[in-house]
Amino acid sequence: MMALVWVQGLTSARSVDPLPAVNEGVTTAQTNQRRLVFEDLVYKGGFRLPPERSNDDGFFGGGQALAFNPSVPSLFVSSFAGRVAEVTIPASIVTGDPAELPVATFLQGFSDPTGGRLLEAGSWGVLLSSLLVQNGRLFGTASMYYDALNDQRVSHFSRSLRLSDPGFQGWSQVWETGKAGYVAASLATVPVDWQQRLGGAMVSGQCCVPIVSRTSWGPAAFAFDPALIGQATVPASPLLYYNSEHPTLGSWSGPGNERYSQTAEVGGMVLVAGTRTALVFGRIGVGTACYGSGTNDPAMHEKPVPPSGTFKYCYDPAGVDNQGVHAYPYRYQVWAYDLNDFAAVKAGSKRPWDVEPYGIWPLKFPISEPRAIIGGVSYDVARQTIYVTQRFADTDQYESRPVIHTFQIK
Repeated sequence: MMALVWVQGLTSARSVDPLPAVNEGVTTAQTNQRRLVFEDLVYKGGFRLPPERSNDDGFFGGGQALAFNPSVPSLFVSSFAGRVAEVTIPASIVTGDPAELPVATFLQGFSDPTGGRLLEAGSWGVLLSSLLVQNGRLFGTASMYYDALNDQRVSHFSRSLRLSDPGFQGWSQVWETGKAGYVAASLATVPVDWQQRLGGAMVSGQCCVPIVSRTSWGPAAFAFDPALIGQATVPASPLLYYNSEHPTLGSWSGPGNERYSQTAEVGGMVLVAGTRTALVFGRIGVGTACYGSGTNDPAMHEKPVPPSGTFKYCYDPAGVDNQGVHAYPYRYQVWAYDLNDFAAVKAGSKRPWDVEPYGIWPLKFPISEPRAIIGGVSYDVARQTIYVTQRFADTDQYESRPVIHTFQIK
């Protein structure tokens, strides 16, 4: 059974909350749609990705980027190397044993979606961050994971759904110069009846990557016109973000909390059609925050690492030898936001950092994976199904592949 935790002072009732002023030309029905509660997110089961390799690549360590393709239907899924394959969607089942899950099959083998141009998005260490199918094209983002000098300028592209075709359009800078760390990851479609109020047909955001000064201190969302991707610059409307001057959800260096800490990570966002809810899937550490080298020996916690003693050990059996932030144990969770708050930011009556989640929902998958890392998130609007990648959950003697889990919106 999945637990439910609400932000203090908020309730799970479906009653209509007070609304911001309605923009001219927008009906009450559009602004007064229901707001989801945790019980509306129903777990339906999972399935595995193919264990075999294709085009000299496989799903070991993959699953960071995920996109639903409604025309088949199918899923585009990334490999650890940032290449992409298309797979079928088998029926999901509920089990704690990955070996019992049905297995998808390849529809298109692995291919570089950027046609060899991934490193044009940054000087080094560029990763494929997110994918989204919209208007018959595959959109994507790429990010420099450790951009200490904030060098990245461009982040977005689109291409043909046929991976063997050359149809790449990019790279584009979305929003402002020097702010790629706020936009260069999660992609989501904006429902038609919200596009005017939010300022675009697609949103993009990035959170919680090194270096913290270049990214959002919590979930982020910027609306833009995807038809402009391929141009050098694409304007965007900020709807949600936080930073060091406005740490609304909490401080990076402060005590951890369920809304934000230095161990927060975001996998993806879904704006649920027919509702006023945006769901952000990710993970967070719920233990004591610690910066240093991970160890599975609790007696070594906070002791200096020899020989220099510059760093200390942090008890984290899920991140042994990893140098960085720790707060073991970790959990999957969902940040739930009200789209009326996004619309208020676009209208100028709120600022992006004024927006707070109305709910924080811890998730538990049947398959245990102590690192608790969510990869990609995607959405089938026709079937009201959300797909979520649990990375490293399908482990055999040689490698760990992601499991794809499905949730139904009721």
